[in-house]
Amino acid sequence: MRRRLLVTVTNYLGSTQFYLTITHQRILIVVVILAALSLLVGNGVLVWLSRSHTSVLQQAETWRLADHQSQDKILKLQSSLAKLVPPSKSAIASVDDFQQLLKIAPAAAVTLEQLHAKTRDDYFTIRALEGRLSELAHSQYELQQQLAQSQNEVSLQSKRYLQKSSTMEQSLRQLQGLLGEQVDGTFDLALVPQMMHKAQHKLTLLALIPNAWPMANKAFVTSSYGPRLHPITEAKKMHKGIDIRCAKGTPILATANAVVASSMRTSGFGNLISLTHSYGFGSRYAHLEKRLVQSGEFVYKGQVIGLCGSTGLSNAPHLHYEIQFLAKQTNPRPFINWNLSNFEGLFQQVKEVQWQSLIKPTQPKTIQIQQ
Repeated sequence: MRRRLLVTVTNYLGSTQFYLTITHQRILIVVVILAALSLLVGNGVLVWLSRSHTSVLQQAETWRLADHQSQDKILKLQSSLAKLVPPSKSAIASVDDFQQLLKIAPAAAVTLEQLHAKTRDDYFTIRALEGRLSELAHSQYELQQQLAQSQNEVSLQSKRYLQKSSTMEQSLRQLQGLLGEQVDGTFDLALVPQMMHKAQHKLTLLALIPNAWPMANKAFVTSSYGPRLHPITEAKKMHKGIDIRCAKGTPILATANAVVASSMRTSGFGNLISLTHSYGFGSRYAHLEKRLVQSGEFVYKGQVIGLCGSTGLSNAPHLHYEIQFLAKQTNPRPFINWNLSNFEGLFQQVKEVQWQSLIKPTQPKTIQIQQ
């Protein structure tokens, strides 16, 4: 029995059923297949057309954007060329389309090339200037370091100079005081030569005329100048010097530059040294333990000439010290205290010496000796 296809058709009037023959079935199958193929092909064509349309739209949009950018570039180029091209050759203000713009493009290209070359040269120039500027900055840094070091050295030297100046001023003020001059709040350097002249004159006299103690330190005077009872003979007689207590072996010093007139041993003075000084002065040192100089020698002030002792008519170690002027003894007491600080005082105390005529040839004009 052959199979037949039952088809039911339903509408508003009702349902109808009928059987399709083989031929009808084949036709129906072909129609269905064709319909399916038509649907597939139609959909494919639609998809392809849609993609093509999208691509065309994208391309059109790209061209539109490119054209818009080109228009912007053309406007910018027109503005730039208007600035670059010389006024005689510039027609930018009257250019309406790009074709006219191209007519002036060669001149603009030459100008741009020149600007490019100049820019390149300026670039290398700037690089060279930057290198030079770096060198100058380094040199400036080194100079600043050297300047700072120099300033420190100058500052240190200034401090040393100020310290030396202060020390020198103090010394000059002390010298001014020793010279018996008034020391006030200000110090005039113009007075230094005069002060040095006066000081040199006074120091020369102090080196040539007996002064100061005949030993390193002051000592007790056991017997002064003048009449007295001799401690050994008990006879009343003139004591023509002063006796100064000293330990045995104490160095005895020359009180001024001199020539050794005699160096001998006597019965009364024991070991005795006599010196001849300038300006008619002389000095004698008696009762020495030992004599260290010989007759005819030249000795300097402060030189050790003997040692303290108790030789001759002496009952204890001491120094008998005399000062003579023109071979006549005078009181040594004013002489042993004579120095720069009381230089004028000796002239008042020792009246037997004509000081004005004695030292007038060597004194500065500013020194006035009153008697």
